[in-house]
Amino acid sequence: MAGRTARRAVPGLVVALLALPVIGGGLAVSRLEERDPFCISCHTLPEATYYDRAVEAVTAGEPYADLSSAHYGSQSTFRCIDCHRGNGGLVHRATTLALGARDAAIWLAGQADDTIEKAEPVAPGLLTAACTKCHAEALLEVGFNNHFHNKLPEAYRLWRAGAELMRPVETPDLPGEALVVEPSPTGVLCVDCHRAHIHVPGSELQAYLDLANTVYPACVRCHREAGHGPLELARR
Repeated sequence: MAGRTARRAVPGLVVALLALPVIGGGLAVSRLEERDPFCISCHTLPEATYYDRAVEAVTAGEPYADLSSAHYGSQSTFRCIDCHRGNGGLVHRATTLALGARDAAIWLAGQADDTIEKAEPVAPGLLTAACTKCHAEALLEVGFNNHFHNKLPEAYRLWRAGAELMRPVETPDLPGEALVVEPSPTGVLCVDCHRAHIHVPGSELQAYLDLANTVYPACVRCHREAGHGPLELARR
């Protein structure tokens, strides 16, 4: 009996021993990812451009080139990983490591996409979770004037998790129930409007939003998925 027990324990021990280097490597990479120079050591274009913009934001100040640079200009401790690891939980950390391994493979193969102004973000759910860590209040203010935030699925998720709704300053008597506590019919996320690395001259005057090419299409998509609201918005 003891022999059979020992034999059954051997595979588990082998798996544990094989897993140790993987776990250790993951922890080491996670620590290194805290430093922007490590991130940029593998990435070429477009990430090198994003890094240069961040450095310029810190050293030269406003106007910042894009939303990401604005974060660096206003927060001296900001880093790439603050947006790229989601909420920092176990699942998102594992996802971040997997994306890092994919990026490393792309870099080694010399197949990196060097397009600077990318049209679509990679892992938008991960990025949106990172947005929510710092900007939850923007999603939880009730009222129609904030419907482009409080009707998003991320606002509903926060409310279900116990977050407190907030009344707008201009209408303090507005009931909290103004935020419809139902699953959102849209799949629009924070990053569908707020693109961190898109450089649009003059966008610093409108919170780094590209209204014509990014925000208005997201509004139309949300209205279409919700089944009401205008389906045509002016582009200037």
